[in-house]
Amino acid sequence: MSKKNVPTYAVVVDASVARAAGSLESVRPRGALCRDFLLALRSVCHRITWTPAIKAEWDKHESLFASQWRVSMFSLRKLRTLGEALSSAVQDSIREHCHNKDILSIVLADCHLIEAAAATDFRIASLDDQARGHFADLARVVECLRDIIWVNPAIARERAVEWLRKGAPDGKSRRLSKSR
Repeated sequence: MSKKNVPTYAVVVDASVARAAGSLESVRPRGALCRDFLLALRSVCHRITWTPAIKAEWDKHESLFASQWRVSMFSLRKLRTLGEALSSAVQDSIREHCHNKDILSIVLADCHLIEAAAATDFRIASLDDQARGHFADLARVVECLRDIIWVNPAIARERAVEWLRKGAPDGKSRRLSKSR
């Protein structure tokens, strides 16, 4: 399939991926998988969703490779920038349905990823499987979480690069509503 026939989406890339991405010489599995994911994201013409909160996390945590990659994405105009005013309905719904203080603090810390994904193409790449699990549990009662597609590029069996090259399809097994 040519690149022109592959659908392209805006993907929210968590700073955890940016922090783990290794250099081109890196052979460590986690670093290489995250690096290859970022390279595939750029080469297949996907974009990244960019908010002030995501930028702040990247500024604090990104690797040298991710920093250079981000500059290239900016130069290629592959950043889909959203303003500060994302819907607080997601947070409100989570607060209403999550009664465990510890879990609530975990999901609220990453809620900006969910809000950005919901405002664009519903796709998130993150290494935070703890948050993913909690969001998946909440998706049973919080409807706005159900269509979020979550991939962990550092888990080889998730085949994140292949998923991107196929156009980041909406496989139901990747949805938060099906993650548990």
